[in-house]
Amino acid sequence: MKINRKSIAFITGVTGQDGAYLAKLLLSKGYDVYGGFRRGSSNKAWRLDYLGITQRLTLVEYQLNEPQSLIEILQKVQPDEIYHLAGESMVADSYKYPGVTLEANSQGTLNMLEAVRIISPNSKVFFASSSEIFGKNSQDKLLNENSDFCPNNPYAISKLTADYFIKLYRDKYDIFACSGILFNHESPLRGLQFVSRKITHNMAKLKINKMSTPIKLGDLNSSRDWGASIDYVQAMHLMLEMNEPRDYVIASGVLTSVRECLRISALKAGFDPLFEGIGINETCFDKSSGLLIAKVDEKYIRTNDTPPLAGDPKKIELATGWSRSIDFEKLIESMLEADIDRIKIGDFN
Repeated sequence: MKINRKSIAFITGVTGQDGAYLAKLLLSKGYDVYGGFRRGSSNKAWRLDYLGITQRLTLVEYQLNEPQSLIEILQKVQPDEIYHLAGESMVADSYKYPGVTLEANSQGTLNMLEAVRIISPNSKVFFASSSEIFGKNSQDKLLNENSDFCPNNPYAISKLTADYFIKLYRDKYDIFACSGILFNHESPLRGLQFVSRKITHNMAKLKINKMSTPIKLGDLNSSRDWGASIDYVQAMHLMLEMNEPRDYVIASGVLTSVRECLRISALKAGFDPLFEGIGINETCFDKSSGLLIAKVDEKYIRTNDTPPLAGDPKKIELATGWSRSIDFEKLIESMLEADIDRIKIGDFN
């Protein structure tokens, strides 16, 4: 009698925001989940602890720049699905360390695909691409899978290069490999280096202690297409449930400014935000108390910032039935509440 085994998933970057939420999703669906982490990154397992799933998955150490490491893991795990989420993710850092960024995102993806080709050609592969590949796009409409790619920073170039490797291995070797072109997505598990979490974390500190330092931000007019990580990992999984591999834009289709993010966060924290001044002189006060909530600091203004880009998710919605469950206001509220709880117990992850 044939015994049906559990589906097996291997997630690179499992200790990151998306990796942790994806692991939780797949565990809830009955998968055996193996999570790859790099040497020196084990301290980042706080996200898995936060979700209460650390003991429910198997952590495996790996190195994307060592092909033999990947070959040995795939040989041992024999995954049905591979979610390649690991890599360098900071645009600003990619200017400082372009070689590191290219090795992690481009060469690392190539190494993974080669390991799949050699050891596990029947595995389905999802690659986390980025909206940064559209760069300084001249189109004044929502960007979709057919929009022009105009990468304008090392990070974007590294992601687009990896996208082309995904297409090459799909076409040349008939591997089920696809790219999710991910626009910005946030959650209570977002790193403090990202502006959305920087705002909610510091807003929580101000709510608890009015003597805390005001939030220092860059251009408040800067806008992003922001969604929720918990929704976007659903899209990743649905892409590997398809009969044929296809690349999809995963986005909300709505642009929101940093100013609006700050305003919503302040309101949810119980403040009455009032914006005064323009440009580098802009500030945000609590109207009722006069408390300085935030101010613009030239140090945080990006000279090579990506222009406001919004994505069109229609293709993935029609193909898979995917839809977003969390709007931006609800997202920021959940992040703020989580940060308030963390600060109260002295947890500053």
